[in-house]
Amino acid sequence: MMIRLKINYNMRKIFLLLVLTLSVCLLHGQNENRLKEIRELSKSKDTTKWLSGAGIGLDFGQLLQINPAVGAGENKIGFGGVASFYANYKDGKLAWDNVIDLLLGVQKLGGGYSTLNPNLRTPWQKSIDELRVGSKIGFKASSNSKFFYSLLFTFQSQLLNTYSDTSLINPIKGNYLKDVSGKGQGPIAQFLSPARITISPGIDYKANKNLSVFISPASLKMIVVANDDIAAIPARKASGETLGVGIHGNPWRSGTDYDKTLTQLGATLAAVYTNKFLKDRISFKSGLTLFSNYLKEPGNVDVDWNTETAFMIWKGISVTLNTRLFYDHDIPVQITDNDAVGGVNGIGRRASFTEQLYIKYNYVF
Repeated sequence: MMIRLKINYNMRKIFLLLVLTLSVCLLHGQNENRLKEIRELSKSKDTTKWLSGAGIGLDFGQLLQINPAVGAGENKIGFGGVASFYANYKDGKLAWDNVIDLLLGVQKLGGGYSTLNPNLRTPWQKSIDELRVGSKIGFKASSNSKFFYSLLFTFQSQLLNTYSDTSLINPIKGNYLKDVSGKGQGPIAQFLSPARITISPGIDYKANKNLSVFISPASLKMIVVANDDIAAIPARKASGETLGVGIHGNPWRSGTDYDKTLTQLGATLAAVYTNKFLKDRISFKSGLTLFSNYLKEPGNVDVDWNTETAFMIWKGISVTLNTRLFYDHDIPVQITDNDAVGGVNGIGRRASFTEQLYIKYNYVF
């Protein structure tokens, strides 16, 4: 379990009532009803059209053992955190929501020289590295309408270079911050390699304060691998057989014949549901995005389903459970196998599932 501490600044201008109200809200609220609720409860005369906030969560773990008993364990150090920034604008029929999330964590297990390479000190590994950017702008069809003409933009990548502990024949074991092979291997992932980008014009239907459904019949989706060396790495099964794509989903035919960009055109459906229960002690948010590519195998629908459930235990302190179910037919993933060395048995097309449970303390302004 990770303990994340979220702190925001410039609190001098925020009324005490606003702080108490927002301490039970999710950090990423992005609907027009929240802006109205916040201003009413704070009894503020502020007429600003922007609502913005920022949060930083930190986690740290450390263990030092000098001359430990046999079987007593080994040294460990790990640190990381999450940073979130949002800025929402509303003026009449116009609504514009923006959010940036960064999740980053590194760790080191053991000490001395690495068992992977006797000439290398025990390396740092990445536990998580995700950069997400989202922006949605919409214009209400009429004053009393629940429909918005909208444009949705999303971007995902990572910040730090990632290296494998094996040869390029099967380059997916390990998430190290430096080359541990001793062979001068380059990274298998870095910023913009890969990057996933979507641009989706469509209609956003806000049924009520809890539910919104966005539909785009002409959505552009791209996978970009900017680094040539990374784009040239094929995805392989455990047997060594190639899958016909790069390790990040870019088209691949050989080590010298590949594309750095996969461009898709299709339909997107994105639904978001938020609600509170038990006198606002439980907050729940769920977002489901579906995409079908018109240009190739439209029956293979990509799925991205995220949920966040938070139980408030005392004045802004919550126990939060996050889950993500992800499937993209064009993006191979590492196949989990607890009977395999390193727990990974090649690359293939599978659904990917992530779960996080942590304690959160946050302010929002």
